[in-house]
Amino acid sequence: MQEVIVDWRLLETRADLEEIARLLTTNFDPALRRTSISEALIFGAAMIEGNDFEGLRKIIDVSGDGPNNQGRPVLRARETVLSKSIIINGLPLMTREGMGSQWHLDDLDVYYQNCVTGGPGSFVIPVLDWQDFAEAVRRKLVLEIASVPLLEQMLSAQYTPVSAYDCLIGEKIWERNQQIWNEP
Repeated sequence: MQEVIVDWRLLETRADLEEIARLLTTNFDPALRRTSISEALIFGAAMIEGNDFEGLRKIIDVSGDGPNNQGRPVLRARETVLSKSIIINGLPLMTREGMGSQWHLDDLDVYYQNCVTGGPGSFVIPVLDWQDFAEAVRRKLVLEIASVPLLEQMLSAQYTPVSAYDCLIGEKIWERNQQIWNEP
């Protein structure tokens, strides 16, 4: 399920930024759901391709507390997005608390590096503690705004797998937990 909280708009003033911040903080939904990074990537790419703005770069930022466990396999979605010259950056939320702890993946940052992010200049900034989240977002924005790769680099970038990481680990965790819940 994808929901657009703030649609595309030009930000020119401090008042524009404050309005965006207000909209983002008033629509927080803490409900526990499954995670479909793959479908979020496809949805994000369609939003980028269908907007009326022409940017210097096209970037999707993925922030989440677990691996893909619903929808198409994440590698297939990532390859589709990268083929459209869209960069994917990640902020894996590696905190451990509450009901979501049974889905925790100790090396979520490595999962993001191998299975989610890609493209020239892409990066992963892990968030290990909630108090570090604001600083991680600030760092992410500075990196994205301040480092614009050359167009030639963007056009010639090829996807190459980093390692043999199991990018279906989220689906396997989901299946394992389903079996545990179904046991008498």
